[in-house]
Amino acid sequence: MKQVYFYDKDTKEFAGYDVIEDTAEIPANATTIKPADSNGVGLYGPTWNKSTHSWDSLTENEWKKKYTIPEVKPEPTQDQQTLAALTKQVMQLQVANMQQQKVNASLIKQLIDLNKGGH
Repeated sequence: MKQVYFYDKDTKEFAGYDVIEDTAEIPANATTIKPADSNGVGLYGPTWNKSTHSWDSLTENEWKKKYTIPEVKPEPTQDQQTLAALTKQVMQLQVANMQQQKVNASLIKQLIDLNKGGH
């Protein structure tokens, strides 16, 4: 049994591997050369180089740039925006209500003090 490594016929990018019989013919888009460096470490985005009969590799930074998806902050829906605006209004009304309660308490205290002085 031998391991073969497949590459895309058009892009030459690594496409997977399989094990075949020792007597089986290696497919046209495959090789027995493992996509790894001289230390046996796997390559970043390996592509088959037919002229050198070896795998080419991206650098780590090239690979990260190619495959890192930029963070996209989702836009709030119209319902979420409306809910946020209404929540803000409720909070503002609660603050205004607390302030009004303080004014009322102060006025009641003043009325009580006036009534005490008038008797």
